[in-house]
Amino acid sequence: MTSNPQNLSKADKDRLLHALRSHLINTLPELRRIERIFAALPSNAPDTTAQPMQNAWLYYVDSHSLLNELRGLTRHYPFSSECLDEAKASVPRATGNGNFCWRVLKWVRD
Repeated sequence: MTSNPQNLSKADKDRLLHALRSHLINTLPELRRIERIFAALPSNAPDTTAQPMQNAWLYYVDSHSLLNELRGLTRHYPFSSECLDEAKASVPRATGNGNFCWRVLKWVRD
C-alpha cells in the first residue's frame, strides 16, 4: 500500500474499507492511521469513507476495545467501565462534528 494517500489505489481503498466493515481493524492506532489516510484523499473523490469510518469508531467504543486500551494505559489507576458507559450515554452517536470515540474521550476528560 502506498504511503501517499494521494496515490491510494482503488484496490487499496477497497481493502481498507473492507477491513473497517469487517472489524479487522479495531485498535486506536490503526483506526487513526486509516482516518488520516482517508482525510488526505483528494477532496474531489466521492466520499465513500465517512460512514464505514464512523461505524468502525462506534464498534471500537461499543466492543470494549476503547475500555481495554484505556485500562492498558492506566494500569496504576483502573479505568472505570461505569465512567465510559456514562460518557457513551451522554454523547450523541451520530453527528457530523468529530468521531464518537473522541467525543466520548472529551466527555470523560471534561
